[in-house]
Amino acid sequence: MGCFIDGHSLLVDESSMTGESDHVEVDLTQNPFLFSGTKVADGFGWMLVTSVGMNTTWGEMMSTISNDSNEQTPLQSRLNTLTSSIGKVGLLVAFLVLVVLLIRYFTGNTQDENGNTEYNGSKTKADDIINSVVAIIAAAVTIVDVVAIPEGLPLAVTLTLAYSMKRMMSDNAMVRKLSACETMGSATTICTDKTGTLTLNQMKVTKFWLGPDFVNENGSSSLAASVVELLHQGVGLNTTGSVYKSISGSEFEFSGSPTEKAILSWAVLELNLDMEGLKQSCEIVHVEAFNSTKKRSGVLMRKKGENTTNVH
Repeated sequence: MGCFIDGHSLLVDESSMTGESDHVEVDLTQNPFLFSGTKVADGFGWMLVTSVGMNTTWGEMMSTISNDSNEQTPLQSRLNTLTSSIGKVGLLVAFLVLVVLLIRYFTGNTQDENGNTEYNGSKTKADDIINSVVAIIAAAVTIVDVVAIPEGLPLAVTLTLAYSMKRMMSDNAMVRKLSACETMGSATTICTDKTGTLTLNQMKVTKFWLGPDFVNENGSSSLAASVVELLHQGVGLNTTGSVYKSISGSEFEFSGSPTEKAILSWAVLELNLDMEGLKQSCEIVHVEAFNSTKKRSGVLMRKKGENTTNVH
């Protein structure tokens, strides 16, 4: 990242940072900063480097994207709460068992295998008392190990997420991390910018208006011949796409941007556009390329043998 300190105005391509194709003017008074990763499209000057590497705007953006926030999913949060609750209940039960067994033992209510009382006041040996107390503590610890740590819970959760991942793949949604199955599966709205590709990148004309009137799928055959001719010219000449016939001649192949392919497909299949015949019968006088400022393109054409020109 640097600062423009001297020279003439520059035109900088910041599409790698912002996604916008328009060039940004950089001068000393308004916006003297240059971002790393951008390109100078026009002009020259001197620049003072102010930061490099991860300290630049590009580096900060990359570190934000690659940074792992360790944020837990709702399922993980609920499982942690459940595990904590199970642990607390297990410790409480183990403590109660320990207290009850100790009271039963020292009050003489515990008998051995032969039916004799295990604790009989001062007559009971110290070794027997220690062994009995250790056995009681071991029983309480066993309850903690068995109850407080459910060994089958992680396996059950993993199998559930794996099953969810397989179900989502059948819906053409590939999940790379099992923990993302829950959040992706419960999503109701996906917000993405204009660079996000969430479709097959194929478009189709679904509705067609002629002025204020809506024309349904079967209504195109009732259009006047002059209107259909103008539509053929506007679609077939004012485009950078092309139409090819297959070897058998029964199918068509369209090339160009998704928007152009959709309009060409609609004109060829619905309006019976003959692309080759149209180009042979018409002469293109001038072409105005598309730009993001006007947000339109144009073509000036005339039919061969006629003096009338049309702009589409």
